[in-house]
Amino acid sequence: MARQKNGILGNYIGKLGTVVGFEINGIGYSRSLPRQRTKAATPAELLNRQKFACSQAWLQPLTAFLRVGFQDYTTTYQGFTAAKSYNSKHSIKLVGEVFEIDPSLALVSFGDMEQTAAHAAAVESPTSIRFSWEKVASHAYDDRCMLMAYDVDNENAYFETAGVKSGKLTDVLKMDPRCLGKTLHVYLAFVAENRKRRSNSQYLGTLTMPKTI
Repeated sequence: MARQKNGILGNYIGKLGTVVGFEINGIGYSRSLPRQRTKAATPAELLNRQKFACSQAWLQPLTAFLRVGFQDYTTTYQGFTAAKSYNSKHSIKLVGEVFEIDPSLALVSFGDMEQTAAHAAAVESPTSIRFSWEKVASHAYDDRCMLMAYDVDNENAYFETAGVKSGKLTDVLKMDPRCLGKTLHVYLAFVAENRKRRSNSQYLGTLTMPKTI
């Protein structure tokens, strides 16, 4: 049984005979039911599955940030799905027999806003990091920074999607005691106040936090 959203001529969602209806970003789609596969997966297909699992696991803790960072990536893909698509193509590498995301190549935000030419991050306290950046002339007065520190090994992410205005040139990301003694991968990006535009994220390297407060 399928559910119709807007009457008999509207989109339907669910199974209708041998066809499945679904919706992405308000656009209706339909496709035939998948056939049961009998052939074993090819080596290439197995590699793609491994890449998929790798990007899925690496990005999962960042889901809330990616909703902003990859908003409007395309008309049909945005947020987590868009970030997974981009990073699966551009930031995964094979280490031995295992796929890994290279944090220096990963993007956690994607857009056409201008990046800052100079930036830095430093430990401010055992549970906070101070970010700083150079003024970007093309930024509007109300454009804001986006900050992230990612403890990849323990799958903990600390972030702010609406930091101070870009013109302030510095902001502090506050964290919790779980970050103590951990090595964090640090990212900076910028977003418009109305979230209609954003910049590509910039990788600022790693910081190792103090072990005690």
